[in-house]
Amino acid sequence: RWRRWAPFQYFLYLVLRSVVMVIDMFPYAMAPQVGKWLGRLIHRIDRKHARIAVKNLERSRGVCPPDEIPAFIGRVYRHIGLGFVEMLMMPRLMERHEISRYVKMEGFHRVKEALAQGRGLIIVIGHLGNWELAGLAGALTGIPLHSLARPIENPWVDRYLNRFRTQTGQKIISKYQALGSMVRVLRNNETLVIQVDQDARHHGVYVDFFGRPASTHRSPALLSLKYGTPVAVANVYREGQVHHSILSEPILPDAFKDHPD
Repeated sequence: RWRRWAPFQYFLYLVLRSVVMVIDMFPYAMAPQVGKWLGRLIHRIDRKHARIAVKNLERSRGVCPPDEIPAFIGRVYRHIGLGFVEMLMMPRLMERHEISRYVKMEGFHRVKEALAQGRGLIIVIGHLGNWELAGLAGALTGIPLHSLARPIENPWVDRYLNRFRTQTGQKIISKYQALGSMVRVLRNNETLVIQVDQDARHHGVYVDFFGRPASTHRSPALLSLKYGTPVAVANVYREGQVHHSILSEPILPDAFKDHPD
């Protein structure tokens, strides 16, 4: 109930803007130290998701020995903190035209090759590396990016985050009632980005994920088959302060039209 109360939501928004103001005082070289501190703070506050992480790691095969789970989760929260700090420092790098020093786009020539076929392109991605930064950098290269995203419950935070996400030309499509917008992107021969690593519940198709069935989104495959749109997979990871965003060879739907699965 508290999270949905407008005065409390606005208070959280003010807290966020205060954090942003403090982070903006530090140079980009200090992002790892600031991110580590912020990640620890989030870990202390976010007990609910830390417990969920413990449960998932205990049930998943081949990920982490039981005695290493607390340290593993600590690294996850440091990664989250660092990604948030990097994202907030990115406008400064864009003003100085330094973004190419820190973000390496690999294989993105395939976007223009795919769009030359006139059927658009679907890019599937997960919450890997600094995915927000990859979207900003991708739009800077001139790719017409339209990214599907779930709106944040807090309307002030949602508007603030979307202003940030769209500053390089990326367009955001709300996850709710998005089908018409997704189809228009493909018909306009543009690029649709869909994150597929969250629970699709009973609407999804079950695949094996670390030894457990996980419901994943089927919409990229259905759109690809219906409109003849190729699908490419993006991998995003960090090496030191350099972010690599790598695009795979497109998967062509014609090869799969006779396969019901």
